[in-house]
Amino acid sequence: MLAIEKILKERLKGIAVVICDSGLIAEYLNSPEGFNSTITCVVKPLTIGAIESILNIANNCQETAIPEFAIHPLSTGKNWGYGSSVPIEGSKSNVILDLSSLDSITHFDKENGIVSLQPGVTQQHLFDYLHDNNHPYMVPVTGAGPTTSILSNALERGYGITPIADHFTSVMSIKGFLADGSFYESSLQCMSDTANGKNSECYVDKTFKWKHGPYLDGIFTQSGNMIVTEITLSLARVKPAFDSFYMRFFDKESFDNAYAVVKEIFHNLEGVVGSINLMDKRRVAAMVADNPQGCGSHKVMTDEQVDAISKHYDVPEWTLVGTVYGTHSVAKAAKSDIKKIAKGKADQVLFSSDLLVRLGQVVTKRLSLPILDSAREQLEKLSAGMEVMQGKPSQVALPLAYWRNPRVRPDKSRLMNPAKDGCGLLWYAPLVPAKVSSMKAFIEMVRSITPKYNIEPMITFTNLSGISTDSTIPIVFDLENPQAVEDAHACLQALFDEGVKQGFIPYRLNIQQQLELNANSTFWKTAGKIAHALDPAGIISPDRYNPYKP
Repeated sequence: MLAIEKILKERLKGIAVVICDSGLIAEYLNSPEGFNSTITCVVKPLTIGAIESILNIANNCQETAIPEFAIHPLSTGKNWGYGSSVPIEGSKSNVILDLSSLDSITHFDKENGIVSLQPGVTQQHLFDYLHDNNHPYMVPVTGAGPTTSILSNALERGYGITPIADHFTSVMSIKGFLADGSFYESSLQCMSDTANGKNSECYVDKTFKWKHGPYLDGIFTQSGNMIVTEITLSLARVKPAFDSFYMRFFDKESFDNAYAVVKEIFHNLEGVVGSINLMDKRRVAAMVADNPQGCGSHKVMTDEQVDAISKHYDVPEWTLVGTVYGTHSVAKAAKSDIKKIAKGKADQVLFSSDLLVRLGQVVTKRLSLPILDSAREQLEKLSAGMEVMQGKPSQVALPLAYWRNPRVRPDKSRLMNPAKDGCGLLWYAPLVPAKVSSMKAFIEMVRSITPKYNIEPMITFTNLSGISTDSTIPIVFDLENPQAVEDAHACLQALFDEGVKQGFIPYRLNIQQQLELNANSTFWKTAGKIAHALDPAGIISPDRYNPYKP
């Protein structure tokens, strides 16, 4: 048998870079999750055509006398907390297909905010493009930061806190290669090509999501069913007025009031208000202060330590953060309505447009008095949070990954990379019924399970609407402490197992959890049959959300 990497180098010369150096390959195996895998080589296509070529090689391994291999496409490899760039270990050799060099914005319609882009286009890349060309549209940002891929987040069905919170809803069309090397595009684009010649410009394909017949684009999300080379997004337009609101609830039993405010805001102002985040005291404490136990500690903060941070930084039991988008008159009216809704429930309501907030930002910037340090830090984070809500990529959420990293500290002056910096991070991200009783049961579950494994119980609810709530629980640990790694994985498993029993079902799974799905369920059998029909040889990420093998 010939070596896979030797054939790939020969066949892909001039159209792709083939990386075989063990040191460079090791960078792709940096796993903040603590996962292990092996990689034969990494292929970085320089052209779209190189993808068709590598698929042709993978489909004809016998002819070239090389072992069969699986191709694992990634956009930028920064799926931190779920697997990052680590491939699922299977029965075949793993070849990473790093698509980060395919980073073109191939189409932009400035009138309607329609953008087509390749896998390597990052949040910062799109932001710079829009800013430099004075296009009044918002980047669908996430907390993962400026260096992460727009395309991959949409395909993973991620979300953010800009007006279009659910990012896949804004995906209008998908193009890419199936496992047999054929190129997939929509029925609308196909009709246009037939009438006007191959690769004709079909504008309506970029603006109408559902196409003809069965809706197929969805089967290429959270799957290995295709190597996606381009998606088209409908971007949210920058509104004439923007305001963000912050509510604080100090009483230990204030959750009922806090969530009642969330529900009423959505009941009355859905469409004007974006998604709303609700964070508990420990989550906010980790945002504003260093770990009082020490960065390398494997212990949970004591109640006394949390209270000390809360007193110093004036952190409440629950913090509610939301946004208002609209015309100036709509924003003004919404602000008035939100204040009325919060009256008698929230202990404090602040808006980013308030004179007190703006004055505080000016004073803390101009005066370097130590007494203002706490206020300055909170206002800086407030400003960074406001930028994210307006579609500007930010690293404001990334320091959380470093909270138990004793070797590398977060530094906002550089581009942070939790994988390269040796952070330990897993996510538990269940959907929680949008009902007070269920959410309180969830809070109790998290706070009872996580300390048993020395994991800090930090809770965020992201309310996507009045009926849909997701919670993100960061499992932060010292990656170089074997006991901490073992505890982190055991904690995630305990949360998963108990959560499913109580109706808290994760919407997103890491690469290990994907292998543990119920292969005998009708759903996964159906998904497996589709995957097998498209990729019978199991060439493209064969185990990705695919437990059933017909």
